[in-house]
Amino acid sequence: MNFSIVHKRFPMTLRAKLNAFVVLNAFVGLALVTSGYMYLTVQSEFNNAGQQALVVAESVATMPQVIAAFHTADPAAIIQPIAESVRKETGAEFVVVGNMQLIRYSHPNPGQIGKHMVGDDDALVLQGKSSITQAMGTLGLSVRGKAPIFDHGRQIGVVSVGYLVSSIWKHLLVSLLEIGGLGAGALALSFVGAHLLSQHVKRQIYDMEPNEIAFLTQEQAAILQAIEDGILAVDEAGVIKAINRQASQLLGIEGRQVAGKHLSECVHHSGLRHLLTEGPDHAPQPMILREQLVLAKRTPVLLNGSVIGSVTTLRPQQALDEMERRLKDLDRHAEALRSQRHEFMNRLHTIAGLIRLQEYDLVRELIDELQHEQNEALSFFATRIRDSAVVGILVGKMHRAKELGIDLVVLPDSRLGTPCPYRETVVTVLGNAVENAMEALTGQKAEGRPKRIEVLIREEPGRLWMTVRDTGPGIPPQLGQRVFEDGVTTKGPGRGFGLSLCAQLVARANGKLAIVSSPEGATLEMSLPTEGESPDAHPNAHCG
Repeated sequence: MNFSIVHKRFPMTLRAKLNAFVVLNAFVGLALVTSGYMYLTVQSEFNNAGQQALVVAESVATMPQVIAAFHTADPAAIIQPIAESVRKETGAEFVVVGNMQLIRYSHPNPGQIGKHMVGDDDALVLQGKSSITQAMGTLGLSVRGKAPIFDHGRQIGVVSVGYLVSSIWKHLLVSLLEIGGLGAGALALSFVGAHLLSQHVKRQIYDMEPNEIAFLTQEQAAILQAIEDGILAVDEAGVIKAINRQASQLLGIEGRQVAGKHLSECVHHSGLRHLLTEGPDHAPQPMILREQLVLAKRTPVLLNGSVIGSVTTLRPQQALDEMERRLKDLDRHAEALRSQRHEFMNRLHTIAGLIRLQEYDLVRELIDELQHEQNEALSFFATRIRDSAVVGILVGKMHRAKELGIDLVVLPDSRLGTPCPYRETVVTVLGNAVENAMEALTGQKAEGRPKRIEVLIREEPGRLWMTVRDTGPGIPPQLGQRVFEDGVTTKGPGRGFGLSLCAQLVARANGKLAIVSSPEGATLEMSLPTEGESPDAHPNAHCG
């Protein structure tokens, strides 16, 4: 019968292949392990018998009664009872004591006493050295332990203790049957395990066969090309394994065959190259690719616990800007409401306490002061800062600063209409700058300093200016111009991306971003064109 024809008509299923493979591997493995364990068990049993025989022999050789018996007229009369008593207590087959001419003074068969010891394995013991041997004696093949007998440093005889090999094998037979039974049981379990494994694998792959998986792989490759996010996969050596159309466009390499080439040949953005090979896992990193702000997220590919490569998604930020802007507006309003609620609850508690104390004049003064503060704030923002998003973040930060004992002031020269030009950029830079200033003023290095933050936002013809100045300890000199680089910070791991993102947003708007630092504090300055001006877009070109 033609096997190939049968195979085509009745192809072996994946489950059958898995069952056969697992069972065959289990059989071979168990056979090797079982035989090896049996061999080690036999070796161990014989070694233990030899060691035990030697211990008994050495014990008998050091008995004072045995040594003294050698100086009597009939040593066997004394040694034979002692040797038999030891033999029965230890379970040995024989305990034989002989003189230097190997004439026996003891033996399990009294008829052998006075005869020459046999086995031809006494060379070492006659030289005063203990030994473990196997030899054929009057009782059969045995494992023997031999020890010399010394009297005041002079050897006067030998002791030979033995266990019959046949007795050892009888004891071993039980152990070997147990090992064989365990091996057979393990093989039976492997049949069950193979069945469960193949069932699990088939369930995991939705009961598909390899040819169906191959078709699905091709289908997934087509889907990969249809995804709007950029997808770039590399191995551990930095060689590109897969890339879709969107990633090629973002990297400016569309139309080129880059699969199989090294990153250094195709990706010229140093920050992206670092992210693809050594960057943080699962942490979105903002960067600018071909004048587009994208979020790059690296996911490692693992095989048996080892990283064999990574897949990086490149998501253009423009499509998410509007949704993120709305979510951030909600966050800012929520933060402002939380801070206001906390402050007003404190004041209400104060007013309630004063009413209980019937201090009505103080209550009136406190209410008038509160009303005056609110009217001033509302009047200021209504006439000078009109953009709701900017007002929301300023009010929230002012309440938070008050909780921290920091004086946050919006300078009276501030002017901003509605809608705010580059609202997302302004709000992001403002929030980041104020947050950094508050962190600087609440740190240990700021102890003893006046805690004040000044904000100036001014919209002029053709340009929008913003300045955030604090009285903190300033930026460490060693950071220099690197404060706008990804991950450069003194706040610990996982920080240092705020200013980098701000710099990229300002660069995208063709603006200028700079930080001026001194021991008296730090000042962040931002300038954005509002009428199509195109200054140098490099975020570090104007840093002080």
